[in-house]
Amino acid sequence: LCILLYLVLGYSLGLLLYTTHSLRYFHTAVSDPEPGLPAYVSVGYLDDNLFVECDSDSGRYKPRAQWIKDNVGADYWERGTKRGIAQVQAFGIGMRILMERYNQTGGFHTLQRRSGCEIREDGSIGGSRQLAYDGDDFISFDMNTYTWVAAVKEAEITQRRWNEDTADLQYRKQYTEKGCIEWLRKYQQYGKEALQGREPAAVEVLGKATPDGLTRLSCRVYGFYPRDIAVTWMKNGEMREQETQRGDILPSGDGTYQIQATLEIDPKEGGRYSCLVDHNSLTKPLNVFWGEERAECLSGRGGGEYTEGRGGVGRNMVPGNCRKTPIST
Repeated sequence: LCILLYLVLGYSLGLLLYTTHSLRYFHTAVSDPEPGLPAYVSVGYLDDNLFVECDSDSGRYKPRAQWIKDNVGADYWERGTKRGIAQVQAFGIGMRILMERYNQTGGFHTLQRRSGCEIREDGSIGGSRQLAYDGDDFISFDMNTYTWVAAVKEAEITQRRWNEDTADLQYRKQYTEKGCIEWLRKYQQYGKEALQGREPAAVEVLGKATPDGLTRLSCRVYGFYPRDIAVTWMKNGEMREQETQRGDILPSGDGTYQIQATLEIDPKEGGRYSCLVDHNSLTKPLNVFWGEERAECLSGRGGGEYTEGRGGVGRNMVPGNCRKTPIST
């Protein structure tokens, strides 16, 4: 029964852990720069790892990870610097155009762009290119039709002009399907050893009474890497997927991530509640039970055993070693 239960649970949670590798670039321009806040900043991420950056203050394309520094030459950084200078000018022009279009003569405004590509676990590829103004969607590139789509009426003139440039549309298509993917695969090889690191999750289960007589169960999962993780509450061995409320996966500041999942229950109903966690660093899911022994801590560092036992008691119990990383707000 335990083996069957593990297979069912492991398979179910595994569906949530598809591995997607991505190459993303984020660009931000501000209308009113100041010391410490450049007019333009761009950063590049391989999966969730920062590896390059450029800003208008330094005027240089710079490495942020040792693996990229070790694998490319000076010409790579020179080309990146030239692109960065061109982007500073382009974003400056774009900012002025949008301020005029929105009838703005001053104030603090932002223009952002996100672009990149990804390779999914099934081998399929995808991409994205989106622009936002003052934090709101402005226009995006539809990767199915390979056309620009306006998000607001102010972007309709941009949509029309950009869609008339058939040469640029073809370039976007080729870059997404070939150029970006080639760079993604190349960067994966460059950073292979550095990016294969794994940090298993630590799990803490708590319960707190609410003013309306219910109990709010909280499952705090932290210290894990890579970012993707599946966390769900269970009652008597059955998943409570719809009732589980999850926060965002947040960086902990030390290169690992954290997440919190809650479930409100009626203590009068009884039942055994547990938090089930599946992560690529674990050989088996962690199942931490809430019971008489509350606020216990369980870590996957001992091999990721699938454990049962009220309060999370199991071979991987290390309450004295659980890190006290706070949930970010």
